[in-house]
Formats: sequence, structure tokens, C-alpha cells
Amino acid sequence: MPSVYSWIMIIPTIDWEEGEIMNIQLLIKDPLEAQGLKWLLTSQWTDMEVEIARKAEGLADTYLYIIDMDTILQDEIELPPQAIWLAISSERTFQTVYKALSLKAEDILFRPFPPERLLKQVQQIRFRWRNEQAQLKNPVRQKEGRVIYENLLLGDARTEHPVLLSLIAPSRPEDLDHLVRELELHDFPTAYDIFPFSDFVLVVHKLQNLHVLQEAYSMFFAQWKRQSDALLTIYLYTAEIGEGYRVLYKKMRRFHEKIFYDGYDIVTIEKEDLHWRDMDPFLSPLEQRKWVEMLEKQQVSEIRDWMEQDFLTLESPFPDPEMVRVRLTSILAQIRRYMTAKSLKSQPVEQAYHSLFETVIREPVMYHIIQSFIGFIVELLQSSVGRSNQVGSLVDKVRERIAANYWDASWSLAACADELKLHKSTLSRKFAKEAGQPFSEALLKMRIEEAKRLLTETDLPVAEVSRSAGFTHSTYFSRRFKEETGMTPYQFRMR
Repeated sequence: MPSVYSWIMIIPTIDWEEGEIMNIQLLIKDPLEAQGLKWLLTSQWTDMEVEIARKAEGLADTYLYIIDMDTILQDEIELPPQAIWLAISSERTFQTVYKALSLKAEDILFRPFPPERLLKQVQQIRFRWRNEQAQLKNPVRQKEGRVIYENLLLGDARTEHPVLLSLIAPSRPEDLDHLVRELELHDFPTAYDIFPFSDFVLVVHKLQNLHVLQEAYSMFFAQWKRQSDALLTIYLYTAEIGEGYRVLYKKMRRFHEKIFYDGYDIVTIEKEDLHWRDMDPFLSPLEQRKWVEMLEKQQVSEIRDWMEQDFLTLESPFPDPEMVRVRLTSILAQIRRYMTAKSLKSQPVEQAYHSLFETVIREPVMYHIIQSFIGFIVELLQSSVGRSNQVGSLVDKVRERIAANYWDASWSLAACADELKLHKSTLSRKFAKEAGQPFSEALLKMRIEEAKRLLTETDLPVAEVSRSAGFTHSTYFSRRFKEETGMTPYQFRMR
């Protein structure tokens, strides 16, 4: 990673303000990087105290943690409940993303990241902290029947009359200020309070006539479309007397996550609370084999159908969007293996791959992710066709075939020879001479490596591991596995 100090000076200074101190803990393994990040943050804001630590402790009132994902993945720290934190990592892997998302990180930044990216995230968190501090330090006397930030974020206040809450999210965050101004000017039929957040606006209305308010929002929606090319999504939700504002706020944030499925440009009333269903985010061994086959055989139509069927036909109750993103990164892992097998690692392809990875974990709408995914695969397979027409060594071609077909127990030297249009005796002799090992040994090693991966990363029974790695009989698999590793499959898994 480049030195932090090499890019610090290009950052524009952000306004310094007096006030309470926001405590931040840095849990970064590289001391130089930690010092650089501390300097970056404290040089931009005077209302921050940044502590470099080894464990998530020390500052009882720590508001934000910035953490190296290595410490999380190696279980070196335990985050306090409800901790607000940002993740930093050098590894663009689905295990890293899955862990960060499952622990509710605000964002994950992959090295090398531009400092503006970190400052933007911290600025949003700082804005939230300042709002909370303002309510605690200078509580405003609440007008009868009105709502304040403290009710939504900190207090135990409950509704004294029926209310309608609307969550309004623009497709471009930079339009939030404009959105707030338009809401303030709109002629809604009842008293209401507006609460801007970093990615949406929440409005709380005193509810008298639901139909009238729905009509008012339909008019606001139409008016916005006439004057702005930014799209809006509006979720309306009603609450009866006695419901907690803080609970309602959390419900509305959950509806905001539903934009992942709904997209933008809708206005709808939600009649039920939103709950995610369980979903296994990882591809099964059978699905992994299917992806190997589709990529190897250039089956663009089948890939498109698979992606659309698996992701675009989902029905309520939906799986957690975070789990869907992890499932998409597990497909990316299969594509990465294909790229490695085909030696597709040119700079443009690598840039496109990492761009797709960023899209998978950050794009707010799933439909756009799937379209980007399919587009990348089509271009990748086209480049693969061009490369396969180039002259390459026999060893490289054979290893490509092995990587693509090892999982098929019926695939053998004869099948490989047919694909390469060679006699199997010629192929066997030339490969052994050039590679320094027989074809059967190269195929066995590939299957053993896959078995090791499955034993390490899954809880599949040994018999299923055997089949998934391309072995016909589990007893034969166990014997060859021990010959290669010195351990039985069970011992290897338990080591």
C-alpha cells in the first residue's frame, strides 16, 4: 500500500467547528497507516479525538471505530453492541464482504482508497453525531403533538395520535437539500415534521385522513418528476396511538433497504412490517459446477437465464439484501477462477472485474447490479474466445481443460484429447514431457486441491466432497487423499 502521507496534501480542508468531541478508535495493523489516518482526520476537524488502539476498548464513549478487517476475520477483537464502524481491507473477497455486512459496518473501503472516500463517510457519521449531541446538549421544548430528532434516535416517546410516516429517498444523494426545500414548500393537508438523514428524508404527519395524504404525496411525486431528473422512491406507513417513535424509525430504515428490490420511481403504502427471509448466501457445490460448465462452454444465454431466475424473480418475503450481495460475490469467485484458468488478467479485464465488485457491494438497486454482471460476463467470454484462438503451449491448454472439467468424474484423458483434436497417446506423451508429470497426476492434484477447499470452507459430508471434487467412489477418494496429504479427509477437516 502507498504511504498515507503521499496523498494527504491533496485533500481540501473541511470547515472546523467548535463543540463537543467525537471519539474515534483506529484499529489498524500497520502503525504508519494508522498514524496517517489519524493525522488525516484530526487535520480536517477539530471536534474529533482519534485514538490508535489494539482492541475495541479504552474510550468508554467511543462513537466510531475504523477497523482493519484482518483483525475481524482473525477474531482478534470483539465489537461492542450497536457499534458504529467502518471497515478497511486489502482483500476484495466475498468472505471479507460477508463478514463486514453481517456485522453491520457502515461501509467497507478497499485499499488503496482515495482519502476523499473516507472523509465523506466520516463526515456523514459526524453529521449524525452532531445532531444527537445538539439534542442532548440543547433539548428543544417539544411543541404539543410535534416530533423531534431525539424521539426517533434516542428517546422512548410514543405516538399520542395516529401518524403517517413517509420515507423519501432520491436516486442521487446530492439532491437531498433540494428535496427538503420542496417538502417544506409543499401544501400537505396536516401538520408535519421533516427529518433529513444522509441518504433519505423522513416525514412524520399527524394522520387524519389517509386517502387525502396519499393524494397529497401523489401530487408531490408528480410535481417532482416535472422539475427534476432524479428519481424518487416514497414509502408510506401508518402507526396507531402508543407506538414508539424509535421503533418506527427502525422500521422505516428497513423499508429504505427494500429499494434494493423495488428500485426508484415509485410511491407506495406499506401495510405490513418488513422481515427478511433466511437465505444461504453461498453457492452449493452443484451450483459451482454449473457455473464452471456455463463459463467453460460460453453459455451466455444459460448464464443470463440463471442470473435472472435466481435474482430477478424473487418474491416477498425477500432475503436480506446483504445476503444477496454475498451470493453475488460468491459467483464472482467462480468467475475469478475462470479468469485464472484462462489467464485473463489484462489490465482492462482486471479493472472491469474490480469495478463490478464495487458495483455488487455498493449499487443500491439489484436490477442494475444484474445488468452490470451480465454485461461483464459477455465481454469476458468474448475476450476468452479471442484468446483461445491464439497460439498457446500444450501444457497451458491442458491445464485449462483440467480446471474446467475436474469435477466431472467421467472426464478423462480421452475426453481432453477429443477437445484438443489430438490422439490420446500423443497428448499423454507430449504433456508428460512438457509438464514433467503424467496427465493423470495433474488431474488428481486438481481434484485433491478442490477437496481440500471443500473440507475447509464447507460442512459437506465426506461422500459429497468426494463427488463434488470429481471422484466416483468415496473409499477411493479417501485412500488417494491420504496418500497425497498424509491425512484422512476427516483428519484434514479437524486439524
